[in-house]
Amino acid sequence: MRTVAHLSDLHFGRTDPRLVAALLVDLERTHPDLVAISGDLTQRARSHQFAEARAFLDRLPPPVVLVPGNHDLSPLYRPLNRLLRPRDKFNHHLPRHAFPSVWRDPSLIAIGLDSTRSLRWKSGALTDSHLGELDRLLADAPPEAARMVFLHHPPDDAGGGHPYEALIAHGIDVVLTGHAHHARVEPIVAATGGSMILVQASTACSTRLRGESNGYCLVRLDSHQIEVTVQGWTGEIFHPIRHHRFVKQGTEWRRRP
Repeated sequence: MRTVAHLSDLHFGRTDPRLVAALLVDLERTHPDLVAISGDLTQRARSHQFAEARAFLDRLPPPVVLVPGNHDLSPLYRPLNRLLRPRDKFNHHLPRHAFPSVWRDPSLIAIGLDSTRSLRWKSGALTDSHLGELDRLLADAPPEAARMVFLHHPPDDAGGGHPYEALIAHGIDVVLTGHAHHARVEPIVAATGGSMILVQASTACSTRLRGESNGYCLVRLDSHQIEVTVQGWTGEIFHPIRHHRFVKQGTEWRRRP
């Protein structure tokens, strides 16, 4: 099995230093095979906030993959940058994380999709180009490898028809998202058959809480089973607060007691 630490909504510029330090300690303790960050690394896409985010990334255990969130695009008060060069700062300050954001080994392929849109402030979208990218990147995926997608917006918020069904049709086993600052773990079943697991992480280290404490998710998986541990913040340390287990039966993922 592979262990993926799923972080989201870091919002450097609005972080608690104690949380950042404790998060690094917990990631060193859990020692994941991969760290996947599903967007909103900054609060307002300012250069000093990207610098803070990059310093944090440099301290994470490699490998690390990430995608931008809506807060990482050039702000709306700079309309030309927002329209013509929305990801310039992201690409400039985080050059090692240019797209496509992909990690693979014989047991797992993890693919980052950029759901942000320059003409939308909060919402995002999955498009036909994303699905074409999946076709290309999955073309030579080993049949025994688990398939993971990570993006900022939950697919049901990202628009574009029936995004869950499209991802399930591509054989995706698990999708990692953020944006809502609420943890959520559940199977998603397509009307046409098949399913996948949605793992939505809360904000890892920001003070921008929405009725839920800070946290992140640890996802352990292979092509036949998925275990998700939600790590919550006690005020002193991160610790397990919920466990979810799923097993694949045919083309569907089902909860395991």
